[in-house]
Amino acid sequence: MKKLLLLSLFFSGGAWAGCENPKTSHEIQQCLSTQITLLKKELNTAYGKLYKQTQAKKELDSAQKAWLKYKDLQCGDFIIADAGYGSGQATYDLACQAELIEQRTSFIKNQLN
Repeated sequence: MKKLLLLSLFFSGGAWAGCENPKTSHEIQQCLSTQITLLKKELNTAYGKLYKQTQAKKELDSAQKAWLKYKDLQCGDFIIADAGYGSGQATYDLACQAELIEQRTSFIKNQLN
């Protein structure tokens, strides 16, 4: 149930507005993959701006590497264990990645002067 709620939140608007009415798992996964690509570009842009303005470049790099590891563990191992190895696992993994990338981007943007 929590997984369905998570997916419904993603397709209710916001960054997902371009994914109008996906009907199959494959369509949902394609939509999420496209959105993740856009979200990663936004994250990389924000990260680049913060990297240029901060004096703590080494610490920022370390924090970003730790966050990437967290994202991979949270959306990979945890989601697989929680969702099982069914056909929906890939969709949950992608939705998890999208949510965490949005959160990280927001955090980084908040750090910019």
